[in-house]
Amino acid sequence: MANVIGRARRTAEDPVGEKLAGPLHAVDAAVGRPALESHEDVPALCGAYVQVVPVEDVPDDTGLCPACQHGS
Repeated sequence: MANVIGRARRTAEDPVGEKLAGPLHAVDAAVGRPALESHEDVPALCGAYVQVVPVEDVPDDTGLCPACQHGS
């Protein structure tokens, strides 16, 4: 069960300002917990590469990626 979250890095198409963009992604804890310390990008459950972020750094209204939410 995933209990770590990540966000994708901003691309040229995303609004300027934030380093990370888009919905949240679920990350397997075995991969995500070490990545939180090392700041490495890791694959989310949907396959997108994301940077793991602390839950408290994410706005309350940020949605979860549909593929991660419903399983792929």
